[in-house]
Amino acid sequence: MEKKILLAKMTWQEVEEILKDTDIAVVPVGSTEQHGPALPVDNDAFIATQFAQRVAESIWDRQKVVVTPTISFGYSPHHMQFKGTITIRESTLADLIVDVCTSLEQHGFKRIILVNGHGGNSTAISNALHAMSNVVMAKIFSVNWWDLASDTIREVATRPVFHACDMETSVAWFLEQRVLEDKRVDEPGRSIVPGFVEPDMLAPPPKASAAFMMKYVTDSGVVGYSTKATKEKGQQIAEVVLERLEDFILKVARG
Repeated sequence: MEKKILLAKMTWQEVEEILKDTDIAVVPVGSTEQHGPALPVDNDAFIATQFAQRVAESIWDRQKVVVTPTISFGYSPHHMQFKGTITIRESTLADLIVDVCTSLEQHGFKRIILVNGHGGNSTAISNALHAMSNVVMAKIFSVNWWDLASDTIREVATRPVFHACDMETSVAWFLEQRVLEDKRVDEPGRSIVPGFVEPDMLAPPPKASAAFMMKYVTDSGVVGYSTKATKEKGQQIAEVVLERLEDFILKVARG
């Protein structure tokens, strides 16, 4: 049987046919926002899409899944001082996710997995999931790709791990993103409240949070050491993400 993974490349009859073999849809969710001088503004959407499609390819013979078009705009107002960023309201993103999932459910997809590539989307995704609870009968899940490999990221990535950093650049590079090698920069970022609000996903407790604009934290748009990025590090992290995302989808399929 020919692999029919991408919903966007199917006719409606082909979608009807694939629904006889699977009721699982994977929805990549990203953003269009600055990622410093070395990475394109589509980076979050690109990474989420790559993980979704590569996993769908790898598990095809064991479990067929359909990958939808990527939701490429996210909640990114804190990046708006950098050119090229396009942000939508959290309520708009939440409504969009609800509409996408509702459409998929109507056609017969009973299990939907959102693969998120942008941390700023988390609240909107959570709001969408709660809005659909007991309204949309499909089972809907959301995973942040970096959470799937947090232990490996901690082991191999140069801190701080935050934005367009060693970790993110390495993963993007391995996944064959456009990386301007000579434009990579090192900028660890400015703390909003030193010791409490640090631009570092791996910062230990105590922690507090605050709203901020990225221009306050970084001049280049990078928070981290992107010159430390390598494809080898990216491979180490990406392979763990792919393995664990694959395992999660297969468990959802069995459940």
